[in-house]
Amino acid sequence: MTTMERRRLDGRVALVSAAGRGLGRAIAIGLAEAGAKVAVNSYGEETTAETADAVEAAGGESLPIVGDITDPVRILSAVDETIDHFGAIDILVNNVGAAPKGGPPPEDHALAPVAGLWDAMYSQNLRASVLMCEAVAKHMTPRGHGRIVNISSIAGKTTLGPRFLKSFAPAAYGAMKAALSHYTTTLADLLGEHGITVNAVLPGIIYTDAWRGMSEMAVANQAEFQGQNAREWFLGIAQGKYPEIFDRTPLRREQTAEDIADAVTFLASDAAANVTGQSLIVDGGMVKL
Repeated sequence: MTTMERRRLDGRVALVSAAGRGLGRAIAIGLAEAGAKVAVNSYGEETTAETADAVEAAGGESLPIVGDITDPVRILSAVDETIDHFGAIDILVNNVGAAPKGGPPPEDHALAPVAGLWDAMYSQNLRASVLMCEAVAKHMTPRGHGRIVNISSIAGKTTLGPRFLKSFAPAAYGAMKAALSHYTTTLADLLGEHGITVNAVLPGIIYTDAWRGMSEMAVANQAEFQGQNAREWFLGIAQGKYPEIFDRTPLRREQTAEDIADAVTFLASDAAANVTGQSLIVDGGMVKL
């Protein structure tokens, strides 16, 4: 088998969570372009349908799965729907993360804001991926093959300094992403004997909906940036214009969702058959370990 053949995913079935837009959408399309059939999960019907259509346009077969993938019952039903429709799950991509859609009622005590934030970040950025891995692994194990890719973040490897923490990514977010990377390593140990690889991809700063919103807040609320165009301000990150907030990015190019999709597609393929337990940083060199 040639190198190019090992990178193909023809006949493989992938389940991608939070695939309605941004990174998840690019990942779903990238897997389809490599030949995979893709079960597309997103919170909303419209975004789910749009990505499913994009998968079909890329030459893949799609299955739209609408619903809140942080809900354990929905996790189990999504796995069952995928297997019922396609017959198996060969590839799992856990992309769910960032801020949750909602949360429990606030508690009535002095630590309620902190407790609420940490509980919400845990539910969205760690618990959902762990539960999905557990649900899918029991189907992969008897088959002796599988690829699991968890989407973590460079925030799980570095704080990027106090201004970044205060303005863009709270400590709770980075802590959950660090835990997800550690869980990835642990699960790789547990599942390796069954022919299942488990890896994480750690994206850098990419102009998804989340960073569009944060860019708009930066130019609206931070005195030194007020009046700037939000998109142009964001491009300044990769260009090294704000060293007091963001570490320098050596490549000086804007990172894209397709960069992440390429990394995920590689890890899902036979070309990465000997890669497991790893956290692959894809950030243009911002974080160096």
